[in-house]
Amino acid sequence: MLTLRQEALQIVNEIPDNLLAECVSYLRNFKTKFEKKSGVTEEEFQKFLHSGAGIDPKKAAAFAALEKWKEENKDFLNSDIDWEQERWEALNEKYGPLD
Repeated sequence: MLTLRQEALQIVNEIPDNLLAECVSYLRNFKTKFEKKSGVTEEEFQKFLHSGAGIDPKKAAAFAALEKWKEENKDFLNSDIDWEQERWEALNEKYGPLD
């Protein structure tokens, strides 16, 4: 997913300035359709989480800890690490070559 996001950003960065407004308009429309399809915006999801309505306190605390960890480690998580390659190397190290 990271490489796909990087490719998308690269494409947007290469769009000439005179076509950028059209591209941004398209992306806004796409985002609106996506939010309608999922039914919940990120803002609504965060508001629900922080409201405490019907959420087990243990689960809410665990989720909050995960969100905090993600925020603190976003540089690492957004790095150019090939997670699939890392997984295969770990499996090969533990169990030997799987080929």
